[in-house]
Amino acid sequence: LAAEVARVADGGGGGARLAVFVRGRAHDILVADPLASAGGAEDEGGGLAAPVPGKVVRLLCAAGARVRRGAPLAVVEAMKTEHTIAAPADGTVTRVEFAVGDWVEEGRSLVEFAADEGEPSGG
Repeated sequence: LAAEVARVADGGGGGARLAVFVRGRAHDILVADPLASAGGAEDEGGGLAAPVPGKVVRLLCAAGARVRRGAPLAVVEAMKTEHTIAAPADGTVTRVEFAVGDWVEEGRSLVEFAADEGEPSGG
């Protein structure tokens, strides 16, 4: 099966809208970026928030650390499920707000982050 793919536009939220042509028919596909912001503090390039209330089980960065987009920064556990907070862009961790073992509420900033110049901060 042969297909031709063309990027049509920015899909919003860091994703892309693609046109896929298969057997002469066009199909629109919206590809989401899992590292893009769903809204909130990281849109301002500031804090990366806890997605759920839970316990900080791992910190994988320290203040001043240079990180690449997608690097895991912290892990929060809620109801035996781990939620990884990842860097939304290349940049620097400017502050770590909690320690391993701390309980955090949903939406609380875990890590302050500054994206490199010219890098989107995830929004």
